[in-house]
Order: sequence, then structure tokens, then C-alpha cells
Amino acid sequence: MDWLKLYPWINDLNHCQGPAHLRALLNRLLPIVGADACLLMLIDLRRGVQHTFCAGLSARSQAFVAGNTEQDRYLHTYMSNKLVGESVCLQELLPRPKAEAGGFLERYQPYFDYRFSYGLVLPLNAHQQVAISLHRHRTPFQKLYQHDMNGLGAAILPWAHHYLKLRSHSPLAELCLEPLTPAERQVLNLLMEGLDGSEIADYRGVSKETVKSQLKSLLHKTDSRHQNQLLHRAYTLTPRFD
Repeated sequence: MDWLKLYPWINDLNHCQGPAHLRALLNRLLPIVGADACLLMLIDLRRGVQHTFCAGLSARSQAFVAGNTEQDRYLHTYMSNKLVGESVCLQELLPRPKAEAGGFLERYQPYFDYRFSYGLVLPLNAHQQVAISLHRHRTPFQKLYQHDMNGLGAAILPWAHHYLKLRSHSPLAELCLEPLTPAERQVLNLLMEGLDGSEIADYRGVSKETVKSQLKSLLHKTDSRHQNQLLHRAYTLTPRFD
């Protein structure tokens, strides 16, 4: 890990302006930490993974990962072994024969084909956690990488606390009649970035009908009569960071 380049990256992360900026920062992070892909997740222990940010993945792979975190056997094994706070090599934690059980790898590999992974989950408060994982295609992570991973985890904690503070004070969150799903939050963010329904479907690798159904649900949950009203409320009431 290139610590001289990591320090200015940390400063930029703490001044992150929204999801597009965060995606750019995560892509900048990859050569700094020597990884081919990165996942950054915020977890609510009462509701599961609530936010997923990616770098090094295609749009289709990003949509698959964000929509299937509940089936992630590596994350489940990490949590069930009470490893929160520890950096671990995920393939050592869950050897391939166990990971293949139930068809997990068969479903994931077309979208997430990485042979070597290092992961860390850190607590933010009694109910929320932040998780980061780095992935490589060909080169294993060295044992000493655990130290680097711990340092990276400490670096993202201020951002995660700030993000949750924004969320807890978001009037749009209070406006919602019921919580948005991760897919609905992603659709809302893409709408706020200017994408239309067809572009959102292409980006997420789903049908136009699926996006249309999610938009209908967004209108209902935010008590909005039409898409323009939804966007007006989103721009006015909350930062573009859901």
C-alpha cells in the first residue's frame, strides 16, 4: 500500500460530495492499495446491508453485488464467527468447497470473479457497521497486508460516521412512509444524476419493467404524485448521498 498517496486520498474522502464523487475516489484507491476491485458497505444489524459502493466492477456486476449482499457467504461467515474488528483473508476464512455449497460461487462468479479477497468490518455504533473488502484476480494478499487493511479501515471511519449523520438528519428519510430498499435508493441516486429509466435499466442490468416498478414504489413511499415531484423533494431535502 502506498501510504504517501493514501493520506491525500483520505482527506478527499472526508470531503466527499456525493455518490459519483465516492465512486471516483474508490477507483482512485485501487492502485494505491494494489487491488483490482473494492467494495464499501454500510450495514444496519436490524435491516442488513443498506448501502453498497463499488470500484473495479462493471455496471452489471455492481448492480448484482448490491442486490445480493444478503446471500454473501463470506460476509455471513465473517459475522457468524464474531470477527468484527479483524482483517481476514476471505478465502482462508471460507475455503472453496464450503463457499461452493448451495451454489453460492456458481451464482456469483459470472459477476464477481476474484480469486483473492481481504475483508474488514468495523463497528460504528450499537446497530451499524462499515465493511470494506479488496479483491485481486491473480496475486494473493500477503500476511502483512492485515496491517495495511487495519489502517485503511481506520481511515474510512470518519467518512462513515459523517455519512450516517447526514442520513439521520435527512428530511427525505423522515418523509418516506416506509424504508427504501437498496435497489430503490440506487434508482433514486441515478435519477438525481440525470439518468432516465432506460439508462438506469442498462446501468443496473435489469429490465425497464423492473425499473418502472421501482419508480412506482419510490413514488408511493415518498408520497410523491409524479417523478418531477420526487426529484424536487430529493434535491431539496437530502444530499445526493443515499
